[in-house]
Amino acid sequence: MKDAFPENQVEVIYRHLTQTVNPNEHTFLVVNSVRGRIGALADGDTAAGHRDALWLVYFESYWPDAADDKRNVEWLRALYQELYADTGGVPVPNGVTDGCYVNYPDTDLGDPAYNSSGVSFHELYHKDNYPRLQRVKAAWDPRNFFRHPQSVELPAG
Repeated sequence: MKDAFPENQVEVIYRHLTQTVNPNEHTFLVVNSVRGRIGALADGDTAAGHRDALWLVYFESYWPDAADDKRNVEWLRALYQELYADTGGVPVPNGVTDGCYVNYPDTDLGDPAYNSSGVSFHELYHKDNYPRLQRVKAAWDPRNFFRHPQSVELPAG
């Protein structure tokens, strides 16, 4: 978050976290302050491009029984989709939000069913730093040995 939650987002968060149909009591909205020395560098100075953010925001939910997966994931998706409805279901870089922090991976960011913003998960995570990270990937992992569903991809060509 680059700025305070807009009023409509505050209402969405409050409604979802206080509704009685919440799948479990172990659901959290976590807000970590990140201002200060983090902002002393420009977005392009390191791979982490969210240097002017006020907070890192993420959602946590824990449940012990796999039988509860569907309803818990659906509840979290509904919250996230409604929270970012104005920007295609994800926190696109703009005056309020600044994309996504790569250490909080979310495969829904790459799924058009949940991300209709037109902004790729690579851009949400790395912003303008992605082409540089692809060059580093090509130099240090040209065979793409180190990979996962949201890895930095080798450059085309």
